[in-house]
Amino acid sequence: MSIGARIASSLLIIYSGRVVNVFFSTAFSPSTGFHDAHTRPTAKSYTNGDLPPSPFTNIWDPPSSKQQTSQQNPDPFEVWGKMRLGLGTGPGSSPTVFWVGQGALYEGYSGKQLAIFEGFDVARAVSLGDDHVRQISRKVFWFRDPVTEEIMTDYEGETVRPIMYDSQVIDYHRAEDGSITYSVESSKRALKDALPQMKVASRMVGPHQMMINVPVFIDIPIAEERGGGRYQAWEFYDYNVDTSFPTDRPPTAVWSRQGSVPPFNLDSQAVLKFSGHRVDSYDELPDRMRMEVDRAYPHFNQPPKDEDIGVRL
Repeated sequence: MSIGARIASSLLIIYSGRVVNVFFSTAFSPSTGFHDAHTRPTAKSYTNGDLPPSPFTNIWDPPSSKQQTSQQNPDPFEVWGKMRLGLGTGPGSSPTVFWVGQGALYEGYSGKQLAIFEGFDVARAVSLGDDHVRQISRKVFWFRDPVTEEIMTDYEGETVRPIMYDSQVIDYHRAEDGSITYSVESSKRALKDALPQMKVASRMVGPHQMMINVPVFIDIPIAEERGGGRYQAWEFYDYNVDTSFPTDRPPTAVWSRQGSVPPFNLDSQAVLKFSGHRVDSYDELPDRMRMEVDRAYPHFNQPPKDEDIGVRL
């Protein structure tokens, strides 16, 4: 199996008004073989404290608990569970949630487009308590030729395959200070305990709109049996959601990334930009995605069942 088949994808982002310990499994995370090294790239926690004051600090610095109460902000944990997974009742709730979108893979720094990048994630939620939610999901992403738009199977003599996770289990927790953390309980790929602590910011803009910004930085060693060197990338995820969940304004997500994308690029220079949104049924996916799923991956029209995953619920 090529390296391209062993990379994984995720639009699985949490948000919080605090500095939290956050561990990501990203779309191009190395395999669990890398994780088994139990290495940390640095003990430093990356915050704005090391930088000069910024005129934009107030935009992203999360408000205090007192400010949140006075502004009557929606509970970020509840909004997250409903937005990401359809958890809860009323507008925005759904037993199954799809996050679908499209973007492009570029060569850095020429800007040459290497591929169209598109796909989706399908998930369901299990509530394990007021402060604990479990996500059960699977996902598939394809690389398409930027000219013909056909699914790519080859790039300069190297095999190209879809990025695919048959199942993934992620737990979200609300801490006593109001922050949100998560842990990857079962996954084909993982970076748990291998990433620096980052600030994940959420902020209300007006009475209904919540903005969420999530930075990810990756710098870990690659096992010698896999070629050695370092696996490096940075990513930014930006969610926008109307917390009243109107049917004509679905939540959206934008994902930007620079890093290695085998087999297209192995020197951490490829640039990815992806835009997606939420839908609540398989029939709402684009026709060409459904055609490919029906042809080759029929079980991807719904999230995994309990017996499909390797974690006791």
